[in-house]
Amino acid sequence: MPSPGLDGWAENLLVADGSVWVSRTLRNVVERYDDSGRLRASIAVTAPGSIRQGPDGMVYVASGDSTVNMIPGAPRTGAVVRLDPRAAQPIARVFATGLGMPNGLVVESDGTVFVADGALGLLRLRADGSIDTQWSARAPHNLAPTPVINGTGMNGLIAVGDDLFLTMTTSSTGRVLRVPIDNPADTSSAADLTAPVPAILDDLAVVDSTTLAVASAAGQVHLVDLRGHRVCSSSVGHPLTALAVVRGRPGELLATSETGQVITLRRQ
Repeated sequence: MPSPGLDGWAENLLVADGSVWVSRTLRNVVERYDDSGRLRASIAVTAPGSIRQGPDGMVYVASGDSTVNMIPGAPRTGAVVRLDPRAAQPIARVFATGLGMPNGLVVESDGTVFVADGALGLLRLRADGSIDTQWSARAPHNLAPTPVINGTGMNGLIAVGDDLFLTMTTSSTGRVLRVPIDNPADTSSAADLTAPVPAILDDLAVVDSTTLAVASAAGQVHLVDLRGHRVCSSSVGHPLTALAVVRGRPGELLATSETGQVITLRRQ
């Protein structure tokens, strides 16, 4: 894939059905590339963040992933949109509105969507796009530090079994949070990736049922063993924003970067 220049910041990606989808946050587009790296479609989405595929085959995108939406009192213009990946030129249509700075997404098999919102915290959306306010009130909030939530800016989000795993943009120890879906008030620390040094973490990926891969702006990939809370970190030389597993290619990850590149990483 071509290096897109200074405004090509690649915030997130999805690998699905022979295509790689990349969110270009500063350009307000989501791009679709084929498996040879050729650009096949460009879809208008305002400040796109995370990209995920739902059980209905639709592609869901966080919209409004901009620090402008972190300003206190700013209107809640964040949204989740979705598009049909089978269309020759997909069109993003609104799924949910009233969000702050939506970034990370998880789309469950029943159509429930979880959103890591940098302004509002961790949110649960019902399958009709409405916010489950009771669940969300018990989940981690932005600018509400506790001994467990030792940072701010809810960012990357994935699900493993009955738990969500959540990163914070800034954390005093590079903490990954474990949030039980059935009881979000029981949030705990899953791992501290950089303690005692602070970190700027971004999105994360499920490598397997017991291993997470976490991207950092410091150009590191952190592999987290959820069983033993062990962490293995490697520097790759690019400020990373997101990671994705490539099916059928064990030991390989794709990564997006602040420089706009999509990078292939191979685990030794």
